[in-house]
Amino acid sequence: MTGLRCVFQTFMVLALAEAVRIPLLSKTKYNPLLFFKVPPGLIPECDAMEKAVKEVEKELGVRVERLDILRDPSAEAVMSLLTQRTPPFLYHRESCQVVHLTPRKGGKGDRDMPVVVDRQRVRAWAKGRYLGAQNHATKVKSPVVIAQKDNSIDQQELLEDMALTDLQRKGKQAIKERTEENAKSKAFTK
Repeated sequence: MTGLRCVFQTFMVLALAEAVRIPLLSKTKYNPLLFFKVPPGLIPECDAMEKAVKEVEKELGVRVERLDILRDPSAEAVMSLLTQRTPPFLYHRESCQVVHLTPRKGGKGDRDMPVVVDRQRVRAWAKGRYLGAQNHATKVKSPVVIAQKDNSIDQQELLEDMALTDLQRKGKQAIKERTEENAKSKAFTK
């Protein structure tokens, strides 16, 4: 489903670019790399991302198209088609991969901390590689080692169990317990 959504989003961006004649998007030379930003000095995260993008451009020999959403309303319209996030926002048209930094709230100590941009992630984005989950807040399950003596049914059950969420696993366990209780009660009635 995400592949179809990606194709649809790319089609909508290109259609909108042709409809409103966005100067940067309607050039004859196609560029899959888009950087939605604001003018320098407004958002520190945009400035840090700009620095990282310049380094990646120089390193890989690619060109990233910059769209200033405050100066160009059509660029803001394109960004609103793609996401509800705020700049800085990197979008790869072909792989539909995004890189986004969340602007800080602006507390006392928050502005003193330097903005960190994952340059490896930006480099992978520019190459069109799969980025995976951006935040690692989700639990990463450790791999289950399957012994040689296990039979294939147990292995299949272990592999299926690894794919379940915690809630699904609890539900499966509850169904299993109810089934065992029903089997015991039927055994006692016979």
